[in-house]
Formats: sequence, structure tokens, C-alpha cells
Amino acid sequence: MYLQRFDPWKNKLCSCPPKYSLNPYTGCAHACIYCYASSYIKDFFKCRQKPRLLEVLRREIRNIPKGSLISLCNTSDPYQPMERKEAITRECLKIFAKESMKVLIITKSDIVCRDIDLLKNMPSVVTITITTLKYYRKLEPFAPSPFERFKALERLNKESIRTALRFDPIIPKINEDEALEILSLAKSAGVSHVTVSTFKPRSDSWKRLKERFPERVSVLEDLYLRRGKRIGNSIYLEDQERERIIFAVREICLSLNLTFSTCREKLSSYNTSKSCDGSHLIEGGQPISPPSLEES
Repeated sequence: MYLQRFDPWKNKLCSCPPKYSLNPYTGCAHACIYCYASSYIKDFFKCRQKPRLLEVLRREIRNIPKGSLISLCNTSDPYQPMERKEAITRECLKIFAKESMKVLIITKSDIVCRDIDLLKNMPSVVTITITTLKYYRKLEPFAPSPFERFKALERLNKESIRTALRFDPIIPKINEDEALEILSLAKSAGVSHVTVSTFKPRSDSWKRLKERFPERVSVLEDLYLRRGKRIGNSIYLEDQERERIIFAVREICLSLNLTFSTCREKLSSYNTSKSCDGSHLIEGGQPISPPSLEES
């Protein structure tokens, strides 16, 4: 099946609302060094089309309720470089529009702006990931630059398409000090919601990170290997360190009047929105009252 219920490894830390997930492509040419999917999908950084995707999707979508939320995507990016020519994601959007589905887009690409004509006429929200301004050539070597992504957010908002920012992953001692600048630029671009998550390396992404940042190896090994903990196939920062990082970003969001949520952190008490993934924006969702420090 190509269209599946979103259930990431039955992860108890996942707080996402019920939704379906579709990845129009297998693999991702952006080759982000922090990618987790490369640990379980062969040749992940070599993007390829899925066989008979549109044919299968037209059949599978008849079996899910009208008005369901569909996430594009949770493994690869729906707007791969080859999407400019192939337009597979665009064809998927047409199918979803015809079947009255809600769509949550997660991307690092400004190619999404090509589909403004479809998105503005269907229940949708576009979340764009911006991880760094300083190190994007190291962390996301083949993805569009963060500056192109900010321009895309501006354009989407001018067309009254709801948007959110994913500041994800936050890597301690590498990009955590960029939070204020990134979130301020997002606010200026018209973003109203931010989702954050800390870096949770697997064996291959851990190796890539050390190769790109050899000067940070010592401090990263202390944070992850000596003080961190393994959950499933990933290594998490210790609870106190994750909470420190998440709380600092939350405070910036509150100061900028941005709603805030965490993803896979077990810190949902910090959230000031009705969904962790930004899907509440599809309904024009209002923020919830932020909990006090005592409640947090």
C-alpha cells in the first residue's frame, strides 16, 4: 500500500493527530546528513518514482473517509528536484482535491509554490523545514537554501495559504543558537506556527554528523553517547537537556506571538497549539492557553 495510516514504528512519543501518510517518491535527493530514513531504506539519497503510484492511489483513496488528513510526506520530500519535470506530487494533489481530502505538506523546497493554484482551493497547510542559516551546505547539501524557503513562505502567505515552520532537528552546539534569527524571519514571512524537535541520531546519521563537524565530536559524544539514552533505534538527549532546548525555543515563540509545539519529545505540556504538526491550521485553529511554568 502507498497510502497508509501514519504510525511511526508505534512510537509512544508521537503525539500526531490521526492522519494518513503518502510518499510520492522513494528516497530523497536532498541528502540531509541528519536524515533518519536512510537507516532503513536502501540507497535513500537516490530518489526514484514509485511504480504505478497514481493508478494505485486512485484505487486506495476510495477506501478512506472523505475529509481525512493526508500528510505529504513523512519520509521523503514531496518536492524532489525531479518533481519539476515529473509533477507526481501535483497529480496527487489533484486526486486529493477531487476526493475532498485535507492535506498537510512537509517540505524543504520552494517548488511547492508551483502548486499554489491547487493549494489555495483545497483545505491545506504547508509546513516548510528550516534548520539552519549558517550550516545549510553542510547539513542539507542538495536542498534549496533556507533563503529560498523563506521566500516561498512569503509567497504562500500572500496567497492566503496557511503555513507553519518546522525548526527541526535542533542539534545542540550546532544550530540551537540560530533559533531567534530563524523564528524572527519566519514571523516576518507570515508564519503563525512552529514545530520543533531535537536531533535523534541513528548509526548512519551519527557517522555523517561527526564527519561534517569533526570539531564538535567531543561535545556531541558527551551529550549523546555518555549522557543520552537509546529509544528504539535512535539516541535521545537526556531529558533535562532536551527540555532545556525545547523550553528556550518555546519562549522565543511566545515572545513573537507564534504558536508552538514539539514532536516526539514527550513534552506536549509545552505546546500552545491544538496539533503538533500544524494541521490545526487547516481548520483555522486558534492557539490554546500556554501552560504556566509551574504546569510545565
